[in-house]
Amino acid sequence: MTLTRKTAPEQNKKLVLEAFNTLFNKQDYAAAEKFWSPNYIQHSAHIPPGRDGLFNLIKASPPSLKYEHGLITAEGDFVMVHGRYSNTGLPANWIIVDIVRIEEGILAEHWDVIQDEATREQSKSGNPMFGASFSEPSRQAAAGAAVLPLTTERARMIVAPLYDALNEPAKKDVAALLAKAAHSDYRSYHTNEEWLSREQLADIFKNMGVIIPDLRWEIKDIRVIGDQIVVRGKATGTPKEDFWGAKPTGKGFNTMALDVFTVKNGKLASCYHVENWLTALQQISK
Repeated sequence: MTLTRKTAPEQNKKLVLEAFNTLFNKQDYAAAEKFWSPNYIQHSAHIPPGRDGLFNLIKASPPSLKYEHGLITAEGDFVMVHGRYSNTGLPANWIIVDIVRIEEGILAEHWDVIQDEATREQSKSGNPMFGASFSEPSRQAAAGAAVLPLTTERARMIVAPLYDALNEPAKKDVAALLAKAAHSDYRSYHTNEEWLSREQLADIFKNMGVIIPDLRWEIKDIRVIGDQIVVRGKATGTPKEDFWGAKPTGKGFNTMALDVFTVKNGKLASCYHVENWLTALQQISK
């Protein structure tokens, strides 16, 4: 029987848990298609768009990927569930609040809030983030964070928080997003020798967000070479204040950027980057 908009919240919760178990734990993609809309709308910064984007991400994950659910609540067409994703191929488990919209008995739209799971030693509160006790270190972390071969989908997931931080940075917790993407000793090279720390880079991003409130940074192409990720991006925006000596004219820019990241233990260790700011300044001044 097809569920409708009037479906009871308990039925919606059962539907979501069955869907998640089918996809994440059983990894039965044919069966999972029955739960996800072919027009699935994805709002996560870590998952490519659509049902195919989600399914391809899981296909690129370890077969040992495990999903556990905790608190779950439903209201109307929406279900919110607190869960743990372990054996993801990343150094830490993920604790995620997934928010799903149900339409005609299938999952139609998704949002999420993601955090790395803290160990007992890392937790300032002294309490676990999920469940009643701290989990054992993930299989990858226990093995010295033995990382799976870097795929394009995994690369997108790793760099996503950094590029999220570059989209209207004044409205984002830039430091938290960079911490999610990069190691604490991350180096961002703007020449072959000179570099900025992760904290310094966060300040640069926030300052750009003040000067260019509508700053957008779009990934146009992404390639993986061994442990490196190469991203060709497009930066756009309209400065409202002086931008590197150029007075605001009401005109915007559209320019290209190249980033070469090195990945270590599932997070960004360094980046060499080049942006065509000369063209951007010329566009603003015309």
